[in-house]
Amino acid sequence: MLRRLVVPALLATGLVAGSFGTAHAANVPADEWAPKFCTALQDWQTAIQGQSDQVTSELAGVTDLDTGRQTIADLLGQMVDATDTTTGALKDAGSPSTPNGAKIQTVFVNGFKAISKEFAKAQAKAEKMSTTSPTAFAKQGKKIGTELSASGDELGKNFDAVDKLDKGKKLENAVKAAPECAFLNT
Repeated sequence: MLRRLVVPALLATGLVAGSFGTAHAANVPADEWAPKFCTALQDWQTAIQGQSDQVTSELAGVTDLDTGRQTIADLLGQMVDATDTTTGALKDAGSPSTPNGAKIQTVFVNGFKAISKEFAKAQAKAEKMSTTSPTAFAKQGKKIGTELSASGDELGKNFDAVDKLDKGKKLENAVKAAPECAFLNT
């Protein structure tokens, strides 16, 4: 269930997830961890959405492909920064002191690291978009967006592990109870 609460919020922004490794931080009770986790997630989602909205607005008036390419590349760079900030916040939140809490934290931390890498790869591709042909520019931009969206499927698959690891549903219950997590429960 925790996965079902979190993944739609992440997929809505077209993200990707990645490999599993080890994250190190202090153990904290689930009811203290959930608000920190949700605040980090909501701050990230708000930043990504705000940046996307701003770029959409900026691109509406762009007539020069060089400016359009730079605007898109800058957006993806801002997404990398926002994602890296979230990764740090998730590390700082610590591991929930629940069965498999450290593994769950690792899934999220490594997932956001992978998201950052995907945004960085997309940024590098955006910086190479054609500025001599509007058709090529649009095709390349669409391909970048499609690749990011397709990677969102991997996010869901990797975050399936969280639901399985949350033995006794302590984190799910903590997320449902935390006011900071209300945006996930809708």
